[in-house]
Order: sequence, then structure tokens, then C-alpha cells
Amino acid sequence: MTLKSYVLMCALAFSAVLSANPLALPEYTREVKLTFATPEAAKEAKLTLLPLPAGKHFAFSTRWDDSNPKHARMAELLAKHGFKGTFFLVARDDKFYDETLPLLTRKGHSVGNHTLNHPNLATLIPNEVSRQILQNRAEYEARTNQPVNAFVLPYCAYKNGSDSLSPLRIGEALYRSGELGSPEYFPNLEEEYGLPAGSWSVSSLFSIDDRHPSAEKFDSEIEKRLKSMKPGDYFHATLGLHTWQDDKGFETLDGIFAKYANRPDWWYCNENEYNAYRYAAQHTRIEKRVEGNRAIFLLAGPTPAALGSDTPLWAAVTPATADGKTRVRLPHTLAMPEKIDLVVTNGSDLVKPKKFPAVAVSLQMNLEEERVTLTLANQGKLPLTNVTVAFRLPLLITTDERVPRKNAELIAPGSTVTYSVNFTEQRKTALYQCGRLFAAAEVDFELDEKPQRLWVATTDELPQFAEAVPRDTALALGPLPPESFTPELLAAASNPQESLSNWEPLKAGEWNLPYLVQIPKKEKEQVAVALTFRAEAAIDGWKLHVGSRDVLGVYLNGSRIEVKSLPERIKAQKGLNRLVVLYKANGGPHMISVSKGSNPNLPVEFVQQ
Repeated sequence: MTLKSYVLMCALAFSAVLSANPLALPEYTREVKLTFATPEAAKEAKLTLLPLPAGKHFAFSTRWDDSNPKHARMAELLAKHGFKGTFFLVARDDKFYDETLPLLTRKGHSVGNHTLNHPNLATLIPNEVSRQILQNRAEYEARTNQPVNAFVLPYCAYKNGSDSLSPLRIGEALYRSGELGSPEYFPNLEEEYGLPAGSWSVSSLFSIDDRHPSAEKFDSEIEKRLKSMKPGDYFHATLGLHTWQDDKGFETLDGIFAKYANRPDWWYCNENEYNAYRYAAQHTRIEKRVEGNRAIFLLAGPTPAALGSDTPLWAAVTPATADGKTRVRLPHTLAMPEKIDLVVTNGSDLVKPKKFPAVAVSLQMNLEEERVTLTLANQGKLPLTNVTVAFRLPLLITTDERVPRKNAELIAPGSTVTYSVNFTEQRKTALYQCGRLFAAAEVDFELDEKPQRLWVATTDELPQFAEAVPRDTALALGPLPPESFTPELLAAASNPQESLSNWEPLKAGEWNLPYLVQIPKKEKEQVAVALTFRAEAAIDGWKLHVGSRDVLGVYLNGSRIEVKSLPERIKAQKGLNRLVVLYKANGGPHMISVSKGSNPNLPVEFVQQ
């Protein structure tokens, strides 16, 4: 997609306001009263929400990945010139949490979600994808007392070979976790993730070399984006990706930021602010009534706590108001959460959060009874008001709503309430019946008229068991020097009658998808992987899935084969068949599968010999 078509797509998206609130975020209503010169002008008055704050046509943000102590220096440099950063963090040690993290939420900066420990999500079983995303969000919100609505992919990876369902699993986990957008290199992620129209925000991401940033490249990237814009267009661009710069690199960035600071038509925002503004602008509904020369507009849209930012909306007003205004600022009238806490409960025993000692809670996920239950006891002297609960569940579970929600006007002192959600089903396939489970109830409430948030979580684990799939039946020879592997040896090994007594079972990667084998790592050496599968009859048309990365040769039933496209059609003989693939020993999960259809996660029967 060209930059020009990307800008056009964004402009069209904003021009067609999508007011359906596709994520069903909690909403509230506020009034905007405007005075006009005459009653007739008030009757004609229209309020149109703007895609960016008034006078701004270029939204600019910065993205910095991983939990790097250098983020503190980047945060100071950005703030010096009026720029903002979003720091997409993974789990780290107490030193980082105590010393660096507090500096990343000051001066307009924000924290984003980059998973717990930076795995390639496209290689993981569904429950682990969900846990990596949801648990990271809950933990960092509790550590910073700030909502997190922005997410970025580890390794910028959401696809894996011919597994077309991998992006959809990631998208479903993001939907359930409550994230709203990401600055990535891919402009069509909403569609790729299978998310509802208007629910996912994107940006035009670019890098200028993380270690040795180039001012000339920054100029070029910005110029391309500005030149593609027509009058009235709007654009969102993000600089990234890592704080790997040395002193000279930070000096270069200092000059770049000084040159591009204070531009009147730029909105210097962080990703959380942009995501919240965009969603609110697209999904706020407007009604009007008139009282004399006054037009009273009622705005119904998501709460700032649900959006993750209280960034005010802006609107164009026609005709001009009595005092000549054609643009009006529309601040939220609800506040952001004052404090956010997280408790992990196991069983029915009530637990008191440190930040909210007047409350006691538990969350139970009963897989046998197919129900999740939140218990919330108000043991204080003040009522809990405007309580909203969002159940955020692992991908194993399906319910009537993708994110079940419950509401209560008031939980009185001394009272205990329970909220239960029944499963419509559990996904019974082996792909879903394993992994670590992390379920949470996101509880927003007011205490003494101040908004608060409490994450109530529970954990469980479904043991991974050996299956008749490539991940659990692969044998390996090596790593060995390259000269150890001759075409004759590999062809012979791919004969299903050949003994593989000197080959060893390949260690299965923890929580890898069924069609992924874990290649060992040893510099400058190679490893051969053997897989044996069974066919009830001779077949011409089964699908071979094998990734191209690090593959040096593919052998099937005694002969070398060429893999020209994915998936490759192969001929299988009746009885046992054997596939041998030679790899560089570069480590990591690699795709090998044979399936009847196009989904490598549904392989034919593999056996270990």
C-alpha cells in the first residue's frame, strides 16, 4: 500500500463516523452548551467531531520497545523538545520497576504492552498468546496507575508460514484484553486480526537506525508523508523502535527533535492518547436540542477510563457561535482512575488488595462447571458506585459475549455481590486444551466519588501432553558440522524402513504450536529433523508445510523434493512415510507439517519411530 493510499484510507475512515462502539466499552453522556447569534442559527447548528485536535493535521508519536534502562534517557530527551514516547515493555526486574519505570509515565509519556517475555506470538498455542498479552497489561497498569491501551508485536511478527489462523488468534486475544491500537509497519492489521471495523488504530511506523540514527533518513521519511497529504488530510506517524543509541546517537536525536519541535499543525502525542482520541472520535454519538439561541449537544461515548486516556475531543461547529468560534474543545467530565491494583486469587478465599483494603475479592474459573465467578465484598464504610466489570478470559473459553460485562449502580458497605458468566463451550481440540491460563475481571468503580480500577485475576494450567503431531514426534541428528550431512545420508534417512537408532527425540518447545519443531542452536553447524507420518492409502494432494528460513534441503521417502510454494502438494504412499529436513542450527521454532487441508495445526497422524 502506498503512503498516498494509506492517507486516503485514514481520511475516509474518519469521514464515515462509526458510532456503534464495536468493543462495547462502558459509556457515559455529557452536555455541551453553545450559544449562537439567533434561535435560527441554533436550530441549524451542527457539531462534527474532528479526527485530530483543532488545527492539527499530523499526529506524531514515538515507540520504544523492551524494558531497557536507556528508556529513561530517551524520555528526558523527548520531553526536552515537547515530544512524547510510548515505552512498550516486557517483564523486568525490581531495579527496572523501581528506578526506570516511574520516569516513563511522566511529562506526557505512556507505557504500552509488548507481552510478558517477548515471544513470537505466531508460534504459540492460543492460551499462551492470551496470557502473554492480558497479564502484561494488568501488571503494568497496576505498577503505573495508568491504563494501557497500546500494544506492539514482538519481532513485528503475527504470521507464521501458511498458518492463516495465527493472526486471528492474536487478534482475538487483543480484543479480549482490551487494547485499542498499535504502531506497526502493517496498515491493515484490523482486517488481518479479524477485528470489528473501527476498533483498531494504526500508525505509519518508520525507523532511522536504532543504533546509529540518521537525520537525513528522518527528513526523508517525514517528507514522504507530508508530500503525500492533500489539503484537509490527516496523518499519524510513529518513530521507533529501540533505545540502543550510544552518546553520539542521542546527540543526533537531540538535533532531530529540536528541528521538528513546536510545529503548529503537529499533534505531539503518545500512542495511548492517539488510540483513545481516535476511538472516541469515531464512536461518540451526538444528539441536539435547542433552547432559544442555545444549542445543547449530548455526547454519548466511551468513558475516559475505558479509553485509556482523558484526551479531550475537538469538534467543528457550524455556523459559528455567537463569540465567533468554529472549533470547540470537548473535555471529558469523568476522571481517570486514581489508583489501579492487581490481585491474583486462587480458590474461593477473599483477598484484600493493598491499594483498596476496604474491598475483598476472589475470582474462580471452574472448567468442570464451565463458569467463572467474581466475588466482591465491600468491607469499608463507603459505598462502591458506578461499578462496571469486564471479564477477560483465555481463548480456551467461549461465552455469549466476547468480553462479558456486568454493571451495578452501588455496592453498599457490608454487602457482598457475585457476578457469574457461563461458558457457551470450551474448545476441546488439543490446540486449546493445554497451556497456562490467565483470566481476569477488570473492575472499574468509584470510591468517595473518585474513579478506581482493580484487576482480579486467577491462574490455572492445563498440562501439555504428547500428541501425534510434529512438535512431539520429531527426531534429530546433530547439530553437526555441515560435512556430516551428505545428500545420500539424508535421502536414505527419509526412507521409512531405514533405522534411525542414532537419532534423538527433538526437545519440544514449551507451548509451541503443534506444527512447530524447536531447532537447537549451535554456530556454523547443521541439524537434520526426521518426521514419520501414516497414510491409510496412497494419497496425491496432501499439503506439506515447511518454512523457508534456514532450510537447506527437504527429502521425502528416499528422494529430495523441491518446495516451490507453501503449502506444497506431495504424494504420500500407503503406510509409513518419512520427511527429513536439513536446517542451519540457528535455533528457534520452525514449521514442519503435513495436513489434508490448508491448516498446518491439523496435521495427519505422525508417529515416533
